[in-house]
Amino acid sequence: MGEIATVQTGRLPGNLEWCDFDCKEGSLPSLLGELASEVDGHVVLIAGDSVYQPSLLKRAAEWDAESGALAFTNRGEFIGICALSREMAINLSRLSSSEASSTDLHNWPASINSIEFEPVPEEKWQRILSEQHRLAAERKLDSWLVKPTDGIFARMNRRISIPMSRQIIKFPITPNMVSLFTLCVSLAAGVFFAFGGYLSMLVGAVLSVWASILDGSDGEVARLKLQESDFGCWLETICDYLSYLFTFAGITIGLWRSSGTRTYLAWGSLFIFGAVLSFIVIGFQRRRLVGRPEQYLSVWHSQADSRRWNPLLYIGRHTEFIIRRCFLPYAILFFAVFNILKVAFVMSAVGVNLVWIIALYSCYAFAAAHATRVAESAATA
Repeated sequence: MGEIATVQTGRLPGNLEWCDFDCKEGSLPSLLGELASEVDGHVVLIAGDSVYQPSLLKRAAEWDAESGALAFTNRGEFIGICALSREMAINLSRLSSSEASSTDLHNWPASINSIEFEPVPEEKWQRILSEQHRLAAERKLDSWLVKPTDGIFARMNRRISIPMSRQIIKFPITPNMVSLFTLCVSLAAGVFFAFGGYLSMLVGAVLSVWASILDGSDGEVARLKLQESDFGCWLETICDYLSYLFTFAGITIGLWRSSGTRTYLAWGSLFIFGAVLSFIVIGFQRRRLVGRPEQYLSVWHSQADSRRWNPLLYIGRHTEFIIRRCFLPYAILFFAVFNILKVAFVMSAVGVNLVWIIALYSCYAFAAAHATRVAESAATA
């Protein structure tokens, strides 16, 4: 029943195979022989009675030793993740049933020679053998969905987005679908902003907040369904950029329609100019600093924190939260409620041009520091 539900909801990635030893003929070694003959790399066995932090699954998937095996343990107990080199899997497949009679994946690694055991803290996994264990697993799953870079507003959003994501994963909905739906909500917000007038602007601001909340769901669904991908990360980033443009293009048109003055068109043009430059510079720096977009912020923080003496980087480090999708919509809603959205609009047009200046400077500063470290390493080699 668990396998059927997992497959139907898309929670079983294509590179995973579900095996029930109570129903499957043959032994674990014979199964390894079948798997080893079908793959070029290593084989990862994961017990289905536990939940694991995605970092453990990633560690097992990226393990690339040509021989031997890797198993995760907690207080000396095997927790249910074992990575086997192709050579090891083939050798084990030749064992007789008497030599490996146990089909319990939790006990089996003890009989494997040349195995590397890696300790894992309690908070990164949970075996589910009772209702109490299930409740503990639910709490851990929710905590794993929170990013280290999440601030107060991001954590507040997750109080709503995580329960929503838990419902979404029951259906065959992919993380990319969630990203595109969130973009549609941002587009709808931009349309309401463009209508002008107090009520329409207020509706647009509320929709922007909902888009902010939904913005966390695509990543949560991806982690819950084990469907994280490079394409999904970049799609989410592009959708974030477009949401900013939809929002402020709508505000530009709405303020112009409400006031009848073209001054707001000039401010809107200034915002779009700064936003496009910011997207280009930040995108370039992301590719230089990290491989995946979601890693960029934590790396940028660490780089900026190491240069506290630099006033430009210091200001950027302690004000970057303003432009995050988890904060900015709430600020817009605040100004919309008090009917002073034009103040926020002008401030945003100025601020976004400071963003690309700081990003461009940090790109130069970080690159220069990296080149110095490389030169020093070459000189001492």
